[in-house]
Amino acid sequence: MEAATNAINVGTATINDVPVKFLSQREGKFSLHKAFLEQRNIEINKVPLEVYLNPGKEHKEGDEEEGIREIASPDYLCIKSVEYLSDEEVPGKEFGHTYGCAPQDYRIWHGHAKIERVNVKGEKGKIDFIFKLHKNSQPVPSAFRKDDVKPRCGIEVLFKSSADCRIDGLLQCLDKANPLPKAIALGTKIPKLDKGHFEIGRKTEPDIMNIDGIVRNNPKQYNAIQKALESSFSLIQGPPGTGKTYTGIKLVYLFNQINLKWQEMGNEKKQIIFCGPSNKSVDLVAKWMKRKLGEHCPKMVRWYGSSIEDQEFPIPGKTPTLGRGERAVADEQLREYSMHIQIRQLGKPYMEEITAFDRQFRQHQDGVDYKDVNKYRKLIHKAVIEEVAHYDVIFCTTAMATNLRIMAEPESMAAIIATRAQQVVLIGDHKQLRPIVMSSNAAKLGLETSLFERYAEKGKMLTMLTSQYRMHPEICAFPSKQFYKNRLETMPSYTWRTDSPLKSWLKQNTPVIFCHVEGTEEYLPFNTEEGNEQSCSNKQEVDQVVKVFKHLVEDELIDPHYINIMSQYNSQCHSIRQELKKDKFIQFNVNTVVASQGGEWDYVVISLVRSLPDYRIEPKPTLGWCKQNLGFITDEHQTNVALTRARKGLIVIGNQKLLKCNDVWANFLNHYGQKGCVVDCEKFPPPPQRIQERKQRKKKSRRVQEMDEEFYSRTEEDPNQEEESRPE
Repeated sequence: MEAATNAINVGTATINDVPVKFLSQREGKFSLHKAFLEQRNIEINKVPLEVYLNPGKEHKEGDEEEGIREIASPDYLCIKSVEYLSDEEVPGKEFGHTYGCAPQDYRIWHGHAKIERVNVKGEKGKIDFIFKLHKNSQPVPSAFRKDDVKPRCGIEVLFKSSADCRIDGLLQCLDKANPLPKAIALGTKIPKLDKGHFEIGRKTEPDIMNIDGIVRNNPKQYNAIQKALESSFSLIQGPPGTGKTYTGIKLVYLFNQINLKWQEMGNEKKQIIFCGPSNKSVDLVAKWMKRKLGEHCPKMVRWYGSSIEDQEFPIPGKTPTLGRGERAVADEQLREYSMHIQIRQLGKPYMEEITAFDRQFRQHQDGVDYKDVNKYRKLIHKAVIEEVAHYDVIFCTTAMATNLRIMAEPESMAAIIATRAQQVVLIGDHKQLRPIVMSSNAAKLGLETSLFERYAEKGKMLTMLTSQYRMHPEICAFPSKQFYKNRLETMPSYTWRTDSPLKSWLKQNTPVIFCHVEGTEEYLPFNTEEGNEQSCSNKQEVDQVVKVFKHLVEDELIDPHYINIMSQYNSQCHSIRQELKKDKFIQFNVNTVVASQGGEWDYVVISLVRSLPDYRIEPKPTLGWCKQNLGFITDEHQTNVALTRARKGLIVIGNQKLLKCNDVWANFLNHYGQKGCVVDCEKFPPPPQRIQERKQRKKKSRRVQEMDEEFYSRTEEDPNQEEESRPE
């Protein structure tokens, strides 16, 4: 269901006037020449199930292998043709055309199908595509099923994403998977780690003592790493600010040390794959590991998907597929580590051939023979297979980890199956953002529940990190109580400590303010770059956000770089950006809550957007009413992320009367209301004081702060905080 929903957004190709032979009420076939498809860069998935069932076996690429094959993950079809309502002969009438027909004499038949098998006929250069119609499709007209009839149809091919194809194919092969992936997927008993790796892991010290700047683990981090080294499968839950990424980087280093010892014992080389859900999350970890480990960093490669490769090295005739907001280039700091750059480096075996194709494609963008494009693709494929074997650590997204190039919940599970992993560590936090599922039906059936969450609920293999270094204790207090059963402990850290709290705080020891605004929601009536159909904005809250931002920057003298403005709605983010630009602000951070995941800032301003007049607020609201009128606000996972991005100060703007309809936000208002931190918008921010006075206060406290930071850096470096917007 999810793959079908995603296919709508991937891209389509429409082929007209295709003769179709309907074999039965549910089945049919059509034929296309290989040259026709190649010349138009139409890539209908023809990868057979055999490729996934026997990953170690050699398979011919593309269409070279003749005969009938079952497709592992078929693309979808929308088929249309003309059905005549009258048997009367019309001069020039042909099945599939409306020539000479009055509108009342025909109708358009359409059916939805998926390609199940292909028959590759090498000597004729043709491919038969055998499809099966969906059970809810319109019945095939009897005239279409006559022996001598092949109605001409328009066929729209809805392509599955390459990631969905690989995931689908791999999950079908679960029965033949290694014991560990099979047990993880089915929820059966997890096999023990082999004796050799267990002994090396048991003797490996979880603390890394030989690298400057790598501090000792706190007790929970130590236990988590020790458990991961000695187990075939383990989970590490890292609530905000507890250093789960730092722990992950240490694990990569230690697993590599184990692999080196394993190889020294005469065994085959082992590799580590570090996967994340998005390019952004993987890039942040790769950069941080490179910076923290320095010369001790294992030999690593960053492997991007084809969308980023094609942007940098375009293939003539192919339009790169990028989702809205997706970054189109490799991270500049990781460019030299990128796979598509590495295979083009001087001295690499295929460098000359690849760069020759690159020059040819740049110079002749419209006149390139499709046969050359095929040669180029096979060359890249071959180069990557050989290159990837030289690295100790491969950084990629979970979707890329399933790629056939390195093969000798569905993404997480498929990545584990594809890599034939012998040790698996899942690092995350199921109390923060859940997987984004496009199909509501798939979400209801459980696809929203990640592999991590499924096993975290069991608890046996889970270690939870509880020492947080990011947030001021009063900012941490509510999320700890609401989402983590009061288990988070705030440790001393220069990241949240300040000797000069803002004068505008209502309570100097509690840097949290809820600002009550009764605004009016405005909805976007159609899709735009600023938001989707469900996106909405609130002008009164926009004005309040701008007022607060100006106060922080101009009166409190906060560098805009250290402030993040958040909303759960794209439209609100767009409106805030526009208003800040009107006020001549150039530097500012405005992000959705989803985009802010993994980041942290000194000060965070949240606009909740949703609002209703008093008479429309239900005294005893139902769950359905809350979902309709509070929207994303009812998502506890997003709320947790939003409330845990701030280090030194948090300001929330919303309608407290409406928010009290939701249990989490009612608890939030009660928690900080008792501390005197809830205020009407007319009273916050306070009247501006003289800027010069503020500057003097800042100047006096700056030296004290510098001395404090110097003291903390000398005594014990904070193991989980480095700079704003770093991964958790």
